[in-house]
Amino acid sequence: MSGFADLLIQIAIAVVPLGVAYLAFKSATDANRKTQQTALMQAERQAELERSKVDAEAFTRAKIIYEDALSQMERQMERVQSQATQLGGDLLAEQSSSTAMREHIRRLQAQIRALERTVVALRTQLVAAGLSPAPVSEATGPYVVKAPRPRPEEKF
Repeated sequence: MSGFADLLIQIAIAVVPLGVAYLAFKSATDANRKTQQTALMQAERQAELERSKVDAEAFTRAKIIYEDALSQMERQMERVQSQATQLGGDLLAEQSSSTAMREHIRRLQAQIRALERTVVALRTQLVAAGLSPAPVSEATGPYVVKAPRPRPEEKF
Protein backbone atom coordinates (compact mmCIF):
# COMPACT_ATOMS: atom_id res chain seq x y z
CA MET A 1 0.00 0.00 0.00
CA SER A 2 2.83 2.19 0.51
CA GLY A 3 3.22 2.33 -3.25
CA PHE A 4 -0.34 3.41 -3.57
CA ALA A 5 0.06 6.06 -0.86
CA ASP A 6 3.23 7.25 -2.54
CA LEU A 7 1.38 7.48 -5.79
CA LEU A 8 -1.39 9.44 -4.11
CA ILE A 9 1.13 11.76 -2.49
CA GLN A 10 2.87 12.28 -5.81
CA ILE A 11 -0.45 12.95 -7.51
CA ALA A 12 -1.40 15.33 -4.68
CA ILE A 13 1.96 17.08 -4.97
CA ALA A 14 1.52 17.28 -8.76
CA VAL A 15 -2.05 18.57 -8.44
CA VAL A 16 -1.06 21.38 -6.10
CA PRO A 17 1.24 23.08 -8.67
CA LEU A 18 -1.41 22.46 -11.32
CA GLY A 19 -4.01 24.07 -9.04
CA VAL A 20 -1.66 26.96 -8.30
CA ALA A 21 -0.90 27.28 -12.02
CA TYR A 22 -4.64 27.23 -12.79
CA LEU A 23 -5.30 29.86 -10.12
CA ALA A 24 -2.39 31.94 -11.44
CA PHE A 25 -3.75 31.56 -15.00
CA LYS A 26 -7.26 32.46 -13.84
CA SER A 27 -5.94 35.49 -11.89
CA ALA A 28 -3.83 36.59 -14.85
CA THR A 29 -6.80 36.20 -17.19
CA ASP A 30 -9.05 38.17 -14.82
CA ALA A 31 -6.36 40.80 -14.36
CA ASN A 32 -5.85 41.01 -18.12
CA ARG A 33 -9.62 41.34 -18.68
CA LYS A 34 -9.85 44.05 -16.03
CA THR A 35 -6.85 45.84 -17.57
CA GLN A 36 -8.51 45.67 -20.99
CA GLN A 37 -11.79 46.93 -19.52
CA THR A 38 -9.96 49.73 -17.74
CA ALA A 39 -8.08 50.61 -20.93
CA LEU A 40 -11.35 50.52 -22.87
CA MET A 41 -13.07 52.72 -20.27
CA GLN A 42 -10.13 55.14 -20.37
CA ALA A 43 -10.29 55.20 -24.18
CA GLU A 44 -14.03 55.87 -23.98
CA ARG A 45 -13.44 58.64 -21.44
CA GLN A 46 -10.72 60.09 -23.66
CA ALA A 47 -13.05 59.92 -26.66
CA GLU A 48 -15.79 61.57 -24.62
CA LEU A 49 -13.34 64.30 -23.57
CA GLU A 50 -12.39 64.82 -27.21
CA ARG A 51 -16.07 65.01 -28.19
CA SER A 52 -16.63 67.48 -25.36
CA LYS A 53 -13.69 69.58 -26.60
CA VAL A 54 -15.05 69.51 -30.15
CA ASP A 55 -18.53 70.37 -28.87
CA ALA A 56 -17.11 73.19 -26.76
CA GLU A 57 -15.18 74.56 -29.74
CA ALA A 58 -18.27 74.29 -31.95
CA PHE A 59 -20.32 76.03 -29.27
CA THR A 60 -17.72 78.79 -29.00
CA ARG A 61 -17.70 79.28 -32.79
CA ALA A 62 -21.50 79.26 -32.90
CA LYS A 63 -21.63 81.76 -30.03
CA ILE A 64 -19.19 84.08 -31.83
CA ILE A 65 -21.21 83.82 -35.05
CA TYR A 66 -24.46 84.43 -33.15
CA GLU A 67 -23.04 87.42 -31.28
CA ASP A 68 -21.64 88.88 -34.53
CA ALA A 69 -25.01 88.42 -36.26
CA LEU A 70 -26.77 89.98 -33.27
CA SER A 71 -24.36 92.92 -33.34
CA GLN A 72 -24.98 93.42 -37.06
CA MET A 73 -28.73 93.28 -36.53
CA GLU A 74 -28.48 95.86 -33.74
CA ARG A 75 -26.48 98.19 -36.02
CA GLN A 76 -29.02 97.67 -38.79
CA MET A 77 -31.89 98.38 -36.38
CA GLU A 78 -30.15 101.61 -35.34
CA ARG A 79 -29.82 102.61 -39.01
CA VAL A 80 -33.48 101.76 -39.66
CA GLN A 81 -34.59 103.74 -36.59
CA SER A 82 -32.44 106.68 -37.70
CA GLN A 83 -33.95 106.52 -41.18
CA ALA A 84 -37.46 106.26 -39.71
CA THR A 85 -36.80 109.32 -37.56
CA GLN A 86 -35.47 111.22 -40.58
CA LEU A 87 -38.46 110.11 -42.69
CA GLY A 88 -40.80 111.25 -39.93
CA GLY A 89 -39.16 114.67 -39.94
CA ASP A 90 -39.29 114.81 -43.74
CA LEU A 91 -42.96 113.81 -43.64
CA LEU A 92 -43.77 116.58 -41.18
CA ALA A 93 -41.93 119.08 -43.37
CA GLU A 94 -43.81 117.85 -46.46
CA GLN A 95 -47.14 118.00 -44.66
CA SER A 96 -46.40 121.52 -43.49
CA SER A 97 -45.36 122.54 -47.00
CA SER A 98 -48.46 120.86 -48.45
CA THR A 99 -50.71 122.68 -45.98
CA ALA A 100 -49.05 125.99 -46.83
CA MET A 101 -49.43 125.32 -50.57
CA ARG A 102 -53.10 124.39 -50.17
CA GLU A 103 -53.71 127.61 -48.30
CA HIS A 104 -51.87 129.58 -50.98
CA ILE A 105 -53.94 127.84 -53.69
CA ARG A 106 -57.16 128.70 -51.81
CA ARG A 107 -56.12 132.35 -51.64
CA LEU A 108 -55.25 132.39 -55.35
CA GLN A 109 -58.57 130.74 -56.21
CA ALA A 110 -60.38 133.34 -54.11
CA GLN A 111 -58.47 136.10 -55.92
CA ILE A 112 -59.35 134.54 -59.29
CA ARG A 113 -63.03 134.39 -58.34
CA ALA A 114 -62.86 138.02 -57.21
CA LEU A 115 -61.17 139.02 -60.48
CA GLU A 116 -63.77 137.08 -62.47
CA ARG A 117 -66.53 138.96 -60.63
CA THR A 118 -64.72 142.23 -61.33
CA VAL A 119 -64.38 141.38 -65.04
CA VAL A 120 -68.07 140.46 -65.21
CA ALA A 121 -68.99 143.70 -63.43
CA LEU A 122 -66.77 145.77 -65.78
CA ARG A 123 -68.24 144.06 -68.87
CA THR A 124 -71.69 144.74 -67.55
CA GLN A 125 -70.76 148.40 -67.05
CA LEU A 126 -69.26 148.63 -70.56
CA VAL A 127 -72.35 147.08 -72.09
CA ALA A 128 -74.57 149.35 -70.00
CA ALA A 129 -72.53 152.35 -71.19
CA GLY A 130 -73.09 151.24 -74.78
CA LEU A 131 -69.54 150.13 -75.44
CA SER A 132 -68.50 146.83 -76.88
CA PRO A 133 -66.31 144.79 -74.51
CA ALA A 134 -63.11 143.16 -75.76
CA PRO A 135 -63.49 139.55 -76.90
CA VAL A 136 -62.60 136.83 -74.45
CA SER A 137 -58.93 135.94 -74.84
CA GLU A 138 -57.91 132.38 -75.56
CA ALA A 139 -54.79 132.80 -73.38
CA THR A 140 -56.64 133.09 -70.11
CA GLY A 141 -55.82 129.51 -69.17
CA PRO A 142 -58.22 127.17 -67.45
CA TYR A 143 -60.27 130.04 -66.02
CA VAL A 144 -62.31 131.19 -69.02
CA VAL A 145 -64.22 134.37 -68.33
CA LYS A 146 -67.84 133.98 -69.41
CA ALA A 147 -69.52 136.86 -71.09
CA PRO A 148 -72.48 138.20 -69.14
CA ARG A 149 -75.91 137.32 -70.42
CA PRO A 150 -77.63 140.26 -71.89
CA ARG A 151 -80.60 141.47 -69.98
CA PRO A 152 -83.91 141.10 -71.77
CA GLU A 153 -84.20 144.88 -72.14
CA GLU A 154 -80.69 145.17 -73.61
CA LYS A 155 -80.02 144.11 -77.18
CA PHE A 156 -76.90 144.62 -79.23
